[in-house]
Amino acid sequence: MLVFDRAILKRYWPADDKGEEGEIIRTVVVQIDAEVDNSRQVGELFNNMVRGLVRVTLEDNLTGDQYTLPAVTIKPFSIKQKKVKLGQGDDVDVVKSEFAGLTLTSKLGQDGGTILSDLYRYFNIELQMTVEEFRLTVPNPPSSTEQEEKES
Repeated sequence: MLVFDRAILKRYWPADDKGEEGEIIRTVVVQIDAEVDNSRQVGELFNNMVRGLVRVTLEDNLTGDQYTLPAVTIKPFSIKQKKVKLGQGDDVDVVKSEFAGLTLTSKLGQDGGTILSDLYRYFNIELQMTVEEFRLTVPNPPSSTEQEEKES
């Protein structure tokens, strides 16, 4: 699991991709700037990009609200430096901080419009972004009593 404490959702938009057989696949493209703390995070991010699908959770740092994109592809990304202001007024210090400029793609389901409206709540605010390994969810695994009945 990879956690970025400071991330900002910069842009997002619906897009169309073509599948293997020429069918149109509706997707959402999300651009996020995530502050990188160390080179281990960059390496892990690259591994997740190569691995394929991941699960991304966005959490509002102020309210704690969370939104999860269950199956996301990380596109090739870049590491860039930005000047960040610390403090206010005459006591402002400017430091350079490294950010990963990420482009994430996720397939839109039947309720594609709700994903776009849900992401609006996280637009252009400071977030915590968690990147986890993609797992297929198993709908209600059989209980131990059901398993015993099948075995007998």
